[in-house]
Amino acid sequence: MSDFLNTTDTKSEDSNPLLKIDTSFRSYLNAYTRSFKSHVVGGALDYAFDSDFAVRQKINGLPGWGKLSKAILNQDIAEEAKFLFSKVNQAGSLKYPEIYELVKECAAKLELSLPIIFIREDLHKPTIYSIASEVIEPCIIISTSLIELCTPDELKLLIGSECGRIQNKHSVYNFAYTYIDASGKAFKPIDRSYRFPVSDQIRMTLTEWIKLSDITADRAGMICCDKPEKFSEILTGIFKKGYIDFYGRDESDIDYDAVIAEWKRIHITPARSIRIPSTVSLVTRRLLTAMEFFNCEVLYRWRTDLSSEGIHTVNGQVFDIRSNIIIGTAQAGEV
Repeated sequence: MSDFLNTTDTKSEDSNPLLKIDTSFRSYLNAYTRSFKSHVVGGALDYAFDSDFAVRQKINGLPGWGKLSKAILNQDIAEEAKFLFSKVNQAGSLKYPEIYELVKECAAKLELSLPIIFIREDLHKPTIYSIASEVIEPCIIISTSLIELCTPDELKLLIGSECGRIQNKHSVYNFAYTYIDASGKAFKPIDRSYRFPVSDQIRMTLTEWIKLSDITADRAGMICCDKPEKFSEILTGIFKKGYIDFYGRDESDIDYDAVIAEWKRIHITPARSIRIPSTVSLVTRRLLTAMEFFNCEVLYRWRTDLSSEGIHTVNGQVFDIRSNIIIGTAQAGEV
């Protein structure tokens, strides 16, 4: 257990080793990524949505965030990891080998060190999530009910997305959302140690961040798919089966034909002229941005096995502008 949870109880902040840890994004990537240097631009991974990174920086500066994030990193995530390590099954080459191989494939495509994989039999809802901090090895947790629900291609997409969340350090923000979830359908961790009210400013900014973080995770999932052009079709299929994500969202009535029709319309539209009807759901907007990513040169830098011949590709900056327009039409407060 000591290798898995490198935490130490101390009585004073002066002797707390956590205070001496370099928590910079680059150090985090250096610890958990094998060869990321060619993919980092301006302190963030090249496939990451720029608005995801920018809003996380904004959250980091909000009053009250320091105490909330410290409670999550030092207690909530640590308690979650202790429970997982002692109570659930760890996947490997002998136990759940098919899941282990899928995670290995995704980690290899994202140049990420292999996370620990836990399989939970106690979660009846199809669930996948990830945890990581500077003092806890990254973990991906999958419920057996999700394994039973999904095909291998669907699992690879979801696993790839969680690898992306690990790679982009989403865990503390995801766990913060469990403090403000109003639906009652979002994932609930083993422990929530922060006993104070969460400010409205943090609530609003976290809610805004959720839809932006999805785009980064979706791009990671797309990089991991055997056929990235099938990403939106596969994700639609998962939701149509009744999948509810970490944040408690579902959309089993999604119409993939309508998504395709909307994408054909906006794909040939200049960014300044893109207009998305207010009735279009957030999940649909995610699918539209994923379809656009197939024309982004960043995808082909990660997937050198794919050919972009005959595809008009755009650079990451242009793609992020289009993504901001597509996803930014969500109603205020929508998650």
